[in-house]
Amino acid sequence: MSGSATRRAGGTFDAKKYLPRVVHAYSALTPPRFLKIPSIFSFSDVHDFFLIDILLDDHLNKYPPARDYQRSFWKWALEKLESLSGDEEDNEIDERMYQHYTTLISSVANALPSDSYITHYWKPLDPTLSSDVEVESTYEMITLLESRATIAAGTTGLRTWRASFALAQFLVEHTDLVARRAVLELGSGTGFLGILIASLHLRFDSTSAVPTDCSRSADPPTIYLTDVNPCVLDRCQHNIKLPCNRSSSHPNIEYRLLDWCDAIFSRDSLASFFANTSAEIILGADVVFDPAMVPPLVATLSVALSQGRPRVALIGITIRNQATISYFLQEIEKALMVVEVQHTMEDSFISLTLDQVDAELEVKILKITKVASLFFSAS
Repeated sequence: MSGSATRRAGGTFDAKKYLPRVVHAYSALTPPRFLKIPSIFSFSDVHDFFLIDILLDDHLNKYPPARDYQRSFWKWALEKLESLSGDEEDNEIDERMYQHYTTLISSVANALPSDSYITHYWKPLDPTLSSDVEVESTYEMITLLESRATIAAGTTGLRTWRASFALAQFLVEHTDLVARRAVLELGSGTGFLGILIASLHLRFDSTSAVPTDCSRSADPPTIYLTDVNPCVLDRCQHNIKLPCNRSSSHPNIEYRLLDWCDAIFSRDSLASFFANTSAEIILGADVVFDPAMVPPLVATLSVALSQGRPRVALIGITIRNQATISYFLQEIEKALMVVEVQHTMEDSFISLTLDQVDAELEVKILKITKVASLFFSAS
């Protein structure tokens, strides 16, 4: 089918709506085996998309996926273009794509996967837009420099895990929980949730629930990002300050090394820290993974929720070991009120993490309070 025939059949319209999803997948290092290009799309539509929206894109050139991932992607992309070109003489693949692939296959492969920039796209709720609008300008980006190894530098904190995506989607769907409130995160890792919270803060002014990019009369609330590992906290800060992330312009982000064991051995010092923060929301994603860390985590949450103003914790937990989860619930329910909140896993974040080691695991989101929360209404 010629390009003009495809356009008459509506192929161009469908391509413009569908192909940006391939950019999202490429940016998030989704393996090419999960990617599809419908055969109804014309060669010119797909060719120009690969050239302009991926190869020549400014953001993807400044924050590129790892070279070994690019190598597999461009092999797939060129094979797809060659199959679409058929015998049409006008269907010529731009030499720049072949040249780029040549530089990738000539590079020396590393034994271990290298760190990589990863960009996730998310769609803020906007009541002025229809829910089925797929306009690229309606998306925001979160770009991270991450490890692609399960464990790097002795920690799992240098990559983003499934529970963070689930908790992020929940917060996007319940924006009012964080949009105008100070937030403290336990185990901030790569900074994924910190960037999201900062973006939500900057989309909302201090008095209105309507998204805005206009200047505000008051600074946004403070975000406190904490982790026990200095290397992880440094990476978190690096990602938060990347110029491409909206979080880089947030004026009130603080970073702190925080050891949950201090809740047991230095309780007064930790209590003072939490009392001095203005946080109303405590977040934690994938923080329940080691039975030995359950007592310190429970003690930390108990201290955090007992200091100052009424607070609520939202904890995303991945069900890896049911015995560990049961132990955590048994201990936390001795000190605090726990309610599981409903959430969806069918979202733009999760769909791009199909190959992660925890991709098929269940995630629960728990609301934890010292007393019944007056402002938390999501269920």
